[in-house]
Amino acid sequence: MSVVAVIGAGIGGLSTAIRAAAEGRKVTLLESSPEVGGKLRQLKIGAYRFDLGPSLFTWPELLEDTLKAAGEHAAPFHYTKLDRSCHYFWPDGTHFKAWSDRDKLSAEIQSAFGIDPGPVLNHLDSSQRGFTATKGLFLEQSLHEASSWKPNSTLGHLGKAVKSWRDLPLTRKLNSWNRRVGHPQIQQLFNRYATYNGSDPYRAPAMLHVIPHLEFGMGTFAPQSGMHGIVEALHQTALNLGVNIRTDSRVEKINVERGSVNGVTLLGGEFIEADVVVSGADVTPTYRNMLSDQKQPERILSAEPSTSGVIFYWGMRHPAPDLHLHNILWAEDYQEEFAALFERQEISEDPTVYINIGSQTSPNDAPEGAGNWFVMVNAPAGWDRKGLDDLREKVEQKIERMTGINVRKHRECEHVLTPNDIELRTGSHRGALYGPASNAPLSAFLRHRNRDRRIKGLYFAGGSVHPGGGIPLCLLSGRITHQLMEKHDPLL
Repeated sequence: MSVVAVIGAGIGGLSTAIRAAAEGRKVTLLESSPEVGGKLRQLKIGAYRFDLGPSLFTWPELLEDTLKAAGEHAAPFHYTKLDRSCHYFWPDGTHFKAWSDRDKLSAEIQSAFGIDPGPVLNHLDSSQRGFTATKGLFLEQSLHEASSWKPNSTLGHLGKAVKSWRDLPLTRKLNSWNRRVGHPQIQQLFNRYATYNGSDPYRAPAMLHVIPHLEFGMGTFAPQSGMHGIVEALHQTALNLGVNIRTDSRVEKINVERGSVNGVTLLGGEFIEADVVVSGADVTPTYRNMLSDQKQPERILSAEPSTSGVIFYWGMRHPAPDLHLHNILWAEDYQEEFAALFERQEISEDPTVYINIGSQTSPNDAPEGAGNWFVMVNAPAGWDRKGLDDLREKVEQKIERMTGINVRKHRECEHVLTPNDIELRTGSHRGALYGPASNAPLSAFLRHRNRDRRIKGLYFAGGSVHPGGGIPLCLLSGRITHQLMEKHDPLL
């Protein structure tokens, strides 16, 4: 029987463990923290429950596919589709609701911005065609296997839905591409999608224009029990399949002998034998710490990191009638915000503020008439708590200025995570949320491989490797990794 050791019980590690166990492998899942979930954990303060990590749920078919692989062992999971993706607020008083219904969206564009919605809707259609054309090639398979680049397969993927090569802007920047919408505030809205993998829209490739289709075309969703419900479903499914999940188990070394893995060594010296090892941990500490005696992929490990964030978790005794599940309060100068993040390695004086209120769709997460606010600003990887009090005050003032809600008056409790805290809690290098940034041509599609071609039996999953960060891509990484495992280390 094949024995698999999976390091890290985040979304990538859990999904890989489920697929391997469903195939009939003996799987041990090793998590250094006291609980599973990686970045997607939860916190309870009094009557408030907070999701600590990712707050956006899209492409639910990928989670369903993971659970389906477990057959009768799959845990139940329920979610609903939202009628809008986000509420947007600009400093000049402009408000915009991104409706899921195309007719309502068209009317909202006309009402909020006073422009013909045609170019915006055409832009979204282009996003859909680009997504459909490239997902099979760039997202749903490994990019580091020769079989992925067979001419017939490659042309077949690209030829599925592309009406013209203009939907695949391989040489342009995202900001330049988004000028086509014809309005600076809508351009800013579409630029934000670079932050979905922690990148700078003024340097990131225009190929990221496929991301808006996830929200505007496929829709946004809300798990019935909050985002942590995703972890609960994966965790229970893994247990149902017989996965041996060990928390508080830190892997010190991935053992390699004569070019093949043979197990892992835990802190304290315990050796766990395995003929396949999957690291769902961040790729940088995986190599620097667990594979320190092996050749290091320096180009990957020295790459510019993605952004991180400073997150305030506030229990707010306020109904917030103008806010929804997802809300954005824009910076006045968006380009300056990214210059601060990537050039000066600091948080902008006027940062964009994201507010997620999970209790808008999961009422049990807060008392009646109150909300569990997840308030985040982009921060450079490695940012510490110096200046935190000043940042909090700026965020409070911005919220009151743009929504009318006095945070200090209504806040009942607080918890804060900085990039350094995120690194300590999750092992993410410098607290970067998405591994390397995607600020160079095709960099979004050229992340670290899912299978090591030099060390037999060594695989990688999770947000710091291909295809990228965020719940959908981490689920895809688990599927890709398992497919490679079936091919190169088949069950005996």
